[in-house]
Amino acid sequence: MNTSSTPPSDLTTLQALSEQELVKLDWQSLNCFSGKLLELHAEGKLGNDNFAKLPRKPILCIDQIELLDEQRIEASFQFPADQSDWPFDAAESLEMLFQDQLDQLVGFWGARKINGIGRALSSGRCTLHQSLDFQPSKKLRFVLEKRKWMESKEGGGTAVFNGQILNEAGDVMLDTRNVIVGILNPDDIRKLRQQYGGQGGVAEPDKKPQGLRIPVYDSDTGSTRSEDDSTIFNREATQTITPELWPLRYHFRGDPVVPGNFGTHGMIALLKASATEDFGLKNPVFKSMLKKSFSGMIFEDLKQIRFCLHGISQNADGDVVADEAKLFLENADDSRMIDTPIYTFKGLTVTEA
Repeated sequence: MNTSSTPPSDLTTLQALSEQELVKLDWQSLNCFSGKLLELHAEGKLGNDNFAKLPRKPILCIDQIELLDEQRIEASFQFPADQSDWPFDAAESLEMLFQDQLDQLVGFWGARKINGIGRALSSGRCTLHQSLDFQPSKKLRFVLEKRKWMESKEGGGTAVFNGQILNEAGDVMLDTRNVIVGILNPDDIRKLRQQYGGQGGVAEPDKKPQGLRIPVYDSDTGSTRSEDDSTIFNREATQTITPELWPLRYHFRGDPVVPGNFGTHGMIALLKASATEDFGLKNPVFKSMLKKSFSGMIFEDLKQIRFCLHGISQNADGDVVADEAKLFLENADDSRMIDTPIYTFKGLTVTEA
């Protein structure tokens, strides 16, 4: 812990400190954070080894936090100037990767108030206004405003924020209402890992990952029409989860779990396939969703997940909408779905680019 009565209050001071000096700081009392400090947090080196950690890069796409106080969070990220330094496939759609940064920032805010492990729980309407694809040297800003903080008698807490991603000119690129993240008791997480297959462990991260694609699905049975044979479709796909799945190496150290927003990304990819095959969209892109909720986690032991889209149709604007989308875990031994979905989405929408 920092023995000084006045912790560093500006990024310039933080950036001048050595790693040995940074690990002595009381990070929970700071109101700004350098990139190195965020990396140390991800490695559990700030006294948080048994508690909440940020993901490692490249899942973490936050260069620094300029402001974090009781009401507001401001952070930023800049794409590398050279595409060879970008770890993802340059053609990858990134809106859910950057949506995940909003969730991470809210969890980081809550973990300053309560020692625990952060997990995204839900969010309201999410709307993409501008492309979030790779562009060399492009800068992004994350701005979040607190709506509510609630502490439970059991020692946990729940934070609710509205969030936006903006470009350098201040134009909103993506906005999300009611980002809700819970700070959970580490013992509760351990029980869930035992129940849902999180005992296998994963390999250490690659030193310089390149060409990464966010996992979607490995088996897609195609669309089926609704029972009345109308132009409303349903669609399902599955994906095998193994300890070798690359996101598990980066999210989180010592507590590997597939990011919930990567599951969202897979659901969007499935809806795009339906939009092309069933409704003739040539280049569908994500537009919005009304609500998402996470009630379970995808740990590393061998299993299968199933994506289920229901009520897919085209509206008067030409958008393709899934009324509801659910993600289920399947038992590894007999491929039976566990009855309750762990992810649920409402009003998932794609549109022609």
